[in-house]
Formats: sequence, structure tokens, C-alpha cells
Amino acid sequence: MSLGYVDSTYWLKITVESRDLTDTHWLLEFDGLARSLDEVDAWLPDGQGRHASPKWHYHHYRSGDRVAFDERSLRHHAMMFPVVLPPKQPVTLYFRVRTNGTLQVPTILWSTGYYAEVSHTADLQEGVFYGILIVMVFYNAFIFLIVRDVSYLYYVAYLICVVGFSVSLKGLGLEYLWPESPNWNNKSNLIFASLANLFLISFAICFLQTKINAPRLHRVLVVLVGTSTALVPVVIFASHSVIAMCLSIQYVFSVGVVLCAASIALGHGYMAARYYLLAWLGVLVAVLAWVLNSFSVIDNSWVGAYSFQLGTVIQVVMFSFALADRINLMRHDREAAIHLQLEHADKLVMLSNMFEKFVPKQFLSRIARRGIENIELGKAEDEVISVMFADIRGFTSLSEAMSPQELLNFLNSYFSRIDGVIHRNRGFIDKFLGDGAMAIFEGDEAFKSARHAVKAAIEMQCDLVEYNQYRENSGYQAVAVGIGINTGNVVISTVGSHERMDSTVLGDNVNLASRLQELTKIFGVKIIISEQTQAGLAGDTQFLLRELGDVLVRGRQAPVRLYEVFNTDSEQHQQDKLTALPTHRIALECFRRGEWAWARMLWDDCQRRYPYDSVYLYMLERCDLHLLNVEQATAENTAL
Repeated sequence: MSLGYVDSTYWLKITVESRDLTDTHWLLEFDGLARSLDEVDAWLPDGQGRHASPKWHYHHYRSGDRVAFDERSLRHHAMMFPVVLPPKQPVTLYFRVRTNGTLQVPTILWSTGYYAEVSHTADLQEGVFYGILIVMVFYNAFIFLIVRDVSYLYYVAYLICVVGFSVSLKGLGLEYLWPESPNWNNKSNLIFASLANLFLISFAICFLQTKINAPRLHRVLVVLVGTSTALVPVVIFASHSVIAMCLSIQYVFSVGVVLCAASIALGHGYMAARYYLLAWLGVLVAVLAWVLNSFSVIDNSWVGAYSFQLGTVIQVVMFSFALADRINLMRHDREAAIHLQLEHADKLVMLSNMFEKFVPKQFLSRIARRGIENIELGKAEDEVISVMFADIRGFTSLSEAMSPQELLNFLNSYFSRIDGVIHRNRGFIDKFLGDGAMAIFEGDEAFKSARHAVKAAIEMQCDLVEYNQYRENSGYQAVAVGIGINTGNVVISTVGSHERMDSTVLGDNVNLASRLQELTKIFGVKIIISEQTQAGLAGDTQFLLRELGDVLVRGRQAPVRLYEVFNTDSEQHQQDKLTALPTHRIALECFRRGEWAWARMLWDDCQRRYPYDSVYLYMLERCDLHLLNVEQATAENTAL
């Protein structure tokens, strides 16, 4: 008998007649959902009185999920009553059923011997069922601890609620877990069911990533989470039948939304939804059948008794495949992401390497600390460094004798040679300027950058000697290079516009280095350094230096003291300059004091001894200019 959800008391009258001539003791079981009936009172014959009286003697028995376990007439988790049935005699059984939920009374009459056999098999099946669920609880909890995916946590909570709901519905909770709490036993199945529905929806949201794969249904699922959460405390106080009906309706609706969301996610290419759909299909269909059975739409006691367990086992088995599939997909996605990142990194490295051919990495470390894709216009840093300008002498006449391709080959060959020298001395070429190059030298301190720059200049001039020998042997004209070096504070920055920018080094000290390179033509020397660079070489006797005096360079209001580095001269010329150096210094002091005649006399003596040294000729010209100015001023004063 099935009457659906009710809130009332019913009397049942059952007449049975046993045809078994040997067995008179039987067991009457209310199976399936009848185990959740609140109170059942039974009046059953005890087998006495019929032969002596026209009436049977009846005995009162009690059971129900609101009856404490110790108060049950037959201490068993099932709704079970002992019945004595004399052979071939009709016996009437009376029951009073009180419930606030679904009223289903599937009745089974067992012989005691046969029930012992059947119950053994049923207990084994129940043990396997709960064993699978408990194993899956720990398995998924372990997976959660590894992958830290909250969807597994929701699934573990859902499984726990499923176990709680099942033991409550089957009466196992009252027998083993809370035998003295019949009121809790009466509400526990609804509480576990409401929580299971809440975690089911939450699990679907996380596992299916509905916010991305099914955004419209995601909002519906969020609303269902809210209603499920609000329904949990209501279960404790509201009518059992009303709450059971609400939960059933909500569960059916949730099933439909979850299945639609999974189908949409699968349609969008979310392959983890494949096994998810299969995993949930079994349990959802089984639970749906159980709900319909509760409403008496399906009138079958087996459906009410075992559909839930069967569907849950199918779900657990199928979901193990879903877990494996999800892990495989996650690993595949992670490997694909890593592969993509590696490709991106390789491209960035390749791009960075190519970019470094146009912008030195020393620049990038300053103007693009977060990567070349984050270069900012106007990003600047102040540093004390040494700046070198190197320029080919007579380039115009040299280029006139070459074809464009020959000129290009010559420049590339020359720049390749000096680039290696500069890099070996902790420098880098900032830019190529036609037939010249601008290089930057770094150092922990200013004097170190000065030494690196001067060493590079010396090596460049020495390397040029070998290069010229190669050119002369090949029938080409020899090449001369002038080098100017200055040390001081500069600004390393980007300049231009947001559409087109360039890296550069700016500052008056950069301009001065360029002017020093130009002065090598006037003095006829190979390397000229500033006083600031010379200060960085103090105490280092490996450098051969000769002061060139104080010169007013273009762009400066105050004179700049200059020095020649003559390490690359021939041994004879080095010896000659060192021999004449004391006389040269005295001449400079005379020149600074305005004793130009004395200075001229000393430099004239040096020039006669070393006629190849153009520095003395330049100094003589300066003395002559000052002496001429003095004569003109004297003549003007005499005329006045």
C-alpha cells in the first residue's frame, strides 16, 4: 500500500492464512520506505487461546523511527514483528500507523529460517554498499589534499551526507549510532538530504565550471545553493511531510538544471563533463525513481528499498572514471600550458637575443627590468660611467675608393673586431655612428670603468695594427682611428615617442667624449682622455700618459685638461716621449703662467729632436698665437 505524503494516523487490517504445516513462527516486515514511519503499533496473535476459545489472544508490539531502539518490541533496525500463524487457519493482524511523511507499507511475511538466509545476504550487500562509499570518501579526500580542488571537497561532503541519509533511512543509525535519540532519527534523514542537495549543487558548480561553461544556468544554480542553505535550518522545525515534499521538488529541479549545465559544458568542449554526466545519470535516475515512488507514481516496493543504493553505487563507480578523466585532462592542460609557456619563453628569449643585437642587454637591464615588452618611454637612470667615441680617420676618401658593397663589408669587418675588444673589457657598443662607434664602460666604481675603457682603447689600437697588415697584404688602404674617452655622470634612458623610441646615453659628459675624439685629429694622436678619466687611472703605472694642456672645447665655457695615452706607439716613440716628458711638463707650467716665450723655446727644442711628434707643433702654434696677441696689444697701446 502506498498513499504518498501524509500527516495522519491510519489503521490497517491484514488477514493471512498459513499453508505451511510445519512452521508456525513467522516474521512480518514493513519493507522499503516503511522503515521511516514515525510510529507503528501492532496487535498480533500470540498463538494461544484459539483451541480453547473462539478468539485469539493478541499481543501489543511497538516500532517506528520515533521510538527509541530499546523500546522496540523486536530489537532490529528493520520494521519487524513476530507473528504466530497456525497452519490452515485465517488470522487477522491489526496495525495503527502514525507518520508525517510518505506512507508506504510494503509487507513481507518471512519464515524465520528463510529470513536468516536472506538477511545474511542483505547484510553483506549493505556492507559492500557502505564500504564502497566510505572508501570513496577517503579516496576523494586524499585527492583533495593533493590537487586542492574544492570540487572534491564538496563531493566528499556529499558522500558523507549520502551515507548519513542511508543509515538513517535504513534504521541502522537508530540501531548503532543514536539509539537513544528517536527525535533526531526522525529528522536526520531530511537534514542529510537537504545537505546532500546543497553539496550536490555546489559540486556541480565547481566541477563543471558553470560560471564559464554555462553562465546562465550558473545563476540558477547559485540561487539553488541559496535556497538549499536556507532550507537546512527549516528542516528542524517544519512539518516532516511539507519539508519532504519541498526537498523532493527541489531535488528534481536541481537534477534537471545540473544535467542541462553538464550537457551545455560538454557542448562547449569541456570534456570532463562526459564521465560526469554518466556518473550522475545512474544515481539521479535512481533517486528520481525513488521520489516518484514516494508520490506513488511508481508503485513498487523494490524501487523504494534498493534504487537509492543501486544508483549510488553506479555513480561511485562511474565517478571514479570521471576523476581519472579530470586528472588526465588537468595534466594534459597543464602540460599544454607548460609547453605553451616554454614556446613563449623560447620566443621571448629569441626575441630578446635578436633585440639585444639592436639594444644592448646592459641597456635592457636598466630600461626594461620587467621584460622588453614593458619598456617605458623616458625611463632613466643616472650613473657614473666612461664613454668612448671611436672614429675612422679619412673615411670620406676611403669610401670614395670602394663600392657600396665593399664599404659595407669593410665597416662590418671593422666593427666586428672592435666589438669583441670592447666586450672583453666590460663595455658595450651603444650605437654605430656611420664610420664611428659610441661605447659605454661599466664598473663598480668610476675608476674601474675608466680603466676598462682605456684598456679597450689600447687593445683596439693594437688590433688595428694587425688589421692594417691584413689590409695592406690584401691591397687595401690602411685605416687610422681616433679615440676619445671621458668619465662622468650620464643619463641612460629611452628617447623618442610611444610609436618609435630608441635607447641612448645623454649628458654633457657624453658630448665631451665626442669632442675629445675630434681633438685627436688636431693633436695628431690616437687616444685622448679627460682629466676625470685620468683620475681613474691614478697609481696604475701600466698606462703611459702625457698631458696635452687645458683646451677650450666646443660646448664648454671652462677649459678641459686633456691627456694622451701613448701605449700603442712604437717602442722608439714611447721612449722618445718619456725622455721629453720632463721638458714638456716644464713648458706646460710656463704656458700656464703666461711665459709663452719660455714655453715656446722648450717645445721648439722638443720638436727639433722629435719632428714626427705633432703635439709639439700644436703647442708651438698656441704659443705663437699668444705671442702674436701680445705684440698686437703692445702695438695698440704704443699707438695710443
